Amino acid sequence: MEQHNITADSAAETQGQYDLRHGFRVGFLQLLLQPQVRSELHRCERLCAIPDTPDWFVGFINHRGDAVPVYDLAASLGLGITDPKKGWLLLLDAQPATAAVLLQETPQGITNPGRADAPCPDLLDGISSGEYRYQNSIWFEFDHRAYFSRQKQRFIKTDSALPA
Repeated sequence: MEQHNITADSAAETQGQYDLRHGFRVGFLQLLLQPQVRSELHRCERLCAIPDTPDWFVGFINHRGDAVPVYDLAASLGLGITDPKKGWLLLLDAQPATAAVLLQETPQGITNPGRADAPCPDLLDGISSGEYRYQNSIWFEFDHRAYFSRQKQRFIKTDSALPA
């Protein structure tokens, strides 16, 4: 499995500190990881899909002996389904809290994003923890813990709606 570590860099430039973050695109949205989030990037290989689950739940991967749930972020936001064969897995947090989102593109480095005053799109309500400006574009800070918690709640609601 091809792997790239993405960690927050606290190194200093010769002129002082800088803020290196990682951002990615999902549909028309530009999302930014929160500072100091443990993350890894992998090619999407050896995915175990689960039958009869919503299209936004891709399945599980075995990551260092642990089962890690994988969510299609675009599908869960109503922005289309991402093809796992062409996608990337962005694993967030350390075990036992690790979960992954399926992305179409690899994240990019975002250096020194500035705070912005921009309205948050409704589809990011509750999962965006701030707005930033970088190279004349607005980036929304992705609260992955709130997102994963919301997805778990969607499973509970889906399961309770099924006939016994």
